[in-house]
Amino acid sequence: MNQQTEYNFKNSIRFCCAVGFGIAGLASPARSQDSLAEDVHELDAFSVSASRLELPIQQVGSTVDVLDTYELNQGADLFLVDALRELPGLVMRNNGGAGNSFGITTRGLNSNRPKVLLNGIDVSNPSSGQILNLGNLFTSSVSRVEMLRGPQSSIYGADALAGVISIDTLSPDSAPGGRAALSYGSHDTYDYSLGHSGSQGALSWSVDGMIHESEGFSAQSPSYGEAWADDDTYDNTTFTGALGYQLSEKARLFASAVYMDTYAEYDPGDPAWVWGTVSGDYYATTEELFARVGSDFTVQDNWQSTLALGYSDVESSSYSDGYVYDSNGRRYSYEWINQIEASEAWSVVAGLEYKSEENLSDIGNRNDLSAYMENVFRVNENLDVTLGARYDDNSAYGEEGTYRATFSYRIDDLDARVRGSLGTSFQAPSFYQLFSPYYGNVDLKAESGKGWDLGVEKSLLDGNLSFSSTLFGNKVSDKIVWSGVYNNVSEYKSVGVESALRYFFSDTLSFKAAYTYSDAEEDGGLEPLRVPRHVGSIGTNYSALDGDLNLNLDLVAVSSQFSDSTARAAGTRLDGYQVVNFAARYKVSEQYSLWLRVGNLFDSEYEEISGYETDGINANAGVRMAF
Repeated sequence: MNQQTEYNFKNSIRFCCAVGFGIAGLASPARSQDSLAEDVHELDAFSVSASRLELPIQQVGSTVDVLDTYELNQGADLFLVDALRELPGLVMRNNGGAGNSFGITTRGLNSNRPKVLLNGIDVSNPSSGQILNLGNLFTSSVSRVEMLRGPQSSIYGADALAGVISIDTLSPDSAPGGRAALSYGSHDTYDYSLGHSGSQGALSWSVDGMIHESEGFSAQSPSYGEAWADDDTYDNTTFTGALGYQLSEKARLFASAVYMDTYAEYDPGDPAWVWGTVSGDYYATTEELFARVGSDFTVQDNWQSTLALGYSDVESSSYSDGYVYDSNGRRYSYEWINQIEASEAWSVVAGLEYKSEENLSDIGNRNDLSAYMENVFRVNENLDVTLGARYDDNSAYGEEGTYRATFSYRIDDLDARVRGSLGTSFQAPSFYQLFSPYYGNVDLKAESGKGWDLGVEKSLLDGNLSFSSTLFGNKVSDKIVWSGVYNNVSEYKSVGVESALRYFFSDTLSFKAAYTYSDAEEDGGLEPLRVPRHVGSIGTNYSALDGDLNLNLDLVAVSSQFSDSTARAAGTRLDGYQVVNFAARYKVSEQYSLWLRVGNLFDSEYEEISGYETDGINANAGVRMAF
């Protein structure tokens, strides 16, 4: 393959267009827009992340997927990284089991991760810039996830070049009452949790504690020998909490916090890189605290305002054969967000934000001052348009200006919708890239990106069948690479199409499928690492006994890819794989329910990262209690 992309890039653009519009061409007239609005299968009919304003999904021009508690729990996944694998455009990977190094590819972008917000808090490591490891976050602690694709820096600032994953943990409204859970599974895995949500007068609260203990499995390839085949222990203790206090009809105080303490043993990969011997321990520890306090208040009947203070403290250490590598950082953020209904057809979201970041494990501090405005226009009953822009001034890498425009057009007679977005974005260099005494470069510029998408959505059969297809493209300039020191040199491009389908056969049986094709190139022709060209998923869900029994079966398929530069130079691709998972839930009574999850049902042997094994067939079962 002579280090060139497998297909010509322009041919890939033509292919994406043909697939996208070919799927859209399957549409035929069905029912009116009014009946679409009454669709009982739209469990989450609004988005908050798209414009920082609660909007019906049908008015949102950007591509966004929303998962609520019901959908998150269907697969009985212990950790959020697995619950998100079926979303179009996302590829998740781990260097082994839960808690190990985590990576994500989004719309063909391999090193530009989506920005992750947890209860509105930026939860990236302030020192390294790494996003929160979604393999450390319990699915049971989450009430809602929004996956917003495309460049989003115009409202979220740095590091939103590949989109935004917005996560809300349990709140007084999402899970009232008490709850407890206990489970046991493969690799001597125990899980315990206890929580309660409620209110008393003006005060409301939600608190949860979760503990995970597992002996784990060896991620080291068996070909490296028995000396490397030790189990990799993983422990996780997490606490989440939220408080609200209604001062008056027009003012409310709020606070939320998430604390995570993890210990994960890992394998170092190819022994050739560590002189082929086992002479020490390899493990990583993290201690993270994310908190946000503030107030929502009404300035005027058409003007809602929020003042908030955010705090992130991350201590991450990797112990490798006697050496310790720390990546510790702290971040303070101050926000003033305003939502103004200027008229019936025009809403404005405007804000000021100040961030201060400290690198506690090495030299370097920086601050960022930004201002942004998002205009949401209801042009007529069928057309919605947004126009937004943002200005950032960072003490370390300078000034950045970004913009975004979207549209959503509903075609009543066809019961369909066309939507699209165009925007710019940027990814900030990390402290290490800027200030490392050996490899850093204080003159580094932020990576800048431009992205677009164009999508078609269609409903048929009285809303029981719906599908969407979205063409997308990204271009990243001034990409940061390492060549002895860090420099801005290369250009990166990706194009593709992502499609999704959902069919409700009846009130008790549903089917869903998703497929993403992405083609990317860097340095004018190289195929990037960790970008599979084809990713797909299929899932079916069945309920019986008046909903007391729920069965879920899903399959995720990922095509071959280059896992590292050495393999790319040799033309050796990491094999593709298919994984099937099964889950069952049974409601014994109003207080008790049982669940079972069987992962990798057919015991497939595969690797997400070359040299690191994944788990074979595994099972977990437990009981949940409500009180």
